[in-house]
Amino acid sequence: MSRTDREALERWGRALREQRNARDMTQNALGRAIGVQGTAISNMERGERGPQKRTLKSLDSTLQTGGQLTQLWRELSESSHLAYLGRLSELEQDATSILEFQQSLIPSLLQTRAYAEMVMREVSPWESQERTEGSVRARVERATRFLDAASPIMVIVLDERIIRHPIDTSDIMREQLAHIHQLGVNERITLQMVTARKHTGLVGSFKVLAPATGPELVYAESAAQGQFVDDKTEVSRFKLRFGRLQAVALPPDQSLALVQEKIEGFDDE
Repeated sequence: MSRTDREALERWGRALREQRNARDMTQNALGRAIGVQGTAISNMERGERGPQKRTLKSLDSTLQTGGQLTQLWRELSESSHLAYLGRLSELEQDATSILEFQQSLIPSLLQTRAYAEMVMREVSPWESQERTEGSVRARVERATRFLDAASPIMVIVLDERIIRHPIDTSDIMREQLAHIHQLGVNERITLQMVTARKHTGLVGSFKVLAPATGPELVYAESAAQGQFVDDKTEVSRFKLRFGRLQAVALPPDQSLALVQEKIEGFDDE
């Protein structure tokens, strides 16, 4: 996240805190009023995460701001890259299905807390401990919402190098692999591993989201931030890429066996 984005989040968070204090409400009380945890309010006020669209409306209504928080968020989003921060989480919750390919990391919705923290410290070593911990909390909240819900249906294709050459060889990786293995066994996700070196996923990691209402769209990852793709032709091409990935990937039972083999390998080390 750029410095401009951080400053915008912090500015909006201060505005939220001022409005809440003006109504003499605690973070927990405001959270209960709009249907979120008090920690979510705390994270937003500290600038660690942005609000979702429906959360904005609830905040303005509960705090009787006359739409000030929504307007400020719109202005800040237009002048930075903040729009995607809350949008992905909102789309994931609203989706009926997610098709995701990952080239180098376990998908964020399936990450354990320890794995998420390890990844964030490696990819953003310049961030403060407080901000990293806030980002980890936000990611774990997304993962928890996914696990607690019956939807979306999630089909995952992973490059086998994620488990053959893991970024960590400690108990952190063993716990992470055991987690996705159990999700596959319980059929909460469908997991397939790609062992081929040439495949359509060389374009990079991406996910195709099918909302309950509205057209499908793609979230394509990059080093700086994700990019949403809603052009119908491009979405169709990403779906074709995913279909071809599935065609060359191991079937789910063999993929789970491969993950189990790696878990047992950790036990032997």
